Amino acid sequence: MPPQIAALIEKATAYFKDLFANVVIIYGEKGIEPFKRPLIIAVPSLLILYAGVYSPISDKLTRTVKSIDNMTVVSNYAEEYESVKARVSGLHRRLPLLKDKDDWLSYIINSSAKSAGVSVESQSAQRETEIGSYLVVSREVSTVTTYHKVGKWLAEIENSPIFLIITDLNMQREDSGAGTVKVTLNVSTVFPRGGGV
Repeated sequence: MPPQIAALIEKATAYFKDLFANVVIIYGEKGIEPFKRPLIIAVPSLLILYAGVYSPISDKLTRTVKSIDNMTVVSNYAEEYESVKARVSGLHRRLPLLKDKDDWLSYIINSSAKSAGVSVESQSAQRETEIGSYLVVSREVSTVTTYHKVGKWLAEIENSPIFLIITDLNMQREDSGAGTVKVTLNVSTVFPRGGGV
């Protein structure tokens, strides 16, 4: 500590010791009477000062400290958060638009079957299930075709750029001897209901 500051602290300490000694002497001789008027003025002033300045500042300071602590925790995981957010955004872009929910799945089933050379025999009514801010839509499809065409069709559905998944698949060989199979599958997709990630 520099000698000037040490001297200043020593001088201030001596001054306050002197002041305290004088207050004790006055109190010893005359009692509380000389201190009544300054206390009557000082105590309410200190209470007003505390209520008006210190109390709001302490609340604000507490909130600021909590905010800094929260930001410190967030900053520790910021890179991981950005990575996950980018992956979720990428997955979200693979979901079909909610405005197309009535016809989209049926259209995709029919167009993918046609390109694979499969003739869809029947489709169930569309089933919709709400899960959080998403709508899961599925249809059951039945057809009779060859193993090769079924494999091509399933590959096209599963590798679709828009999210599609086969949630149930049942395949039975036909007795006709022509190498055909009866296939029943459940195709599902997810529509975002909130419009954002």
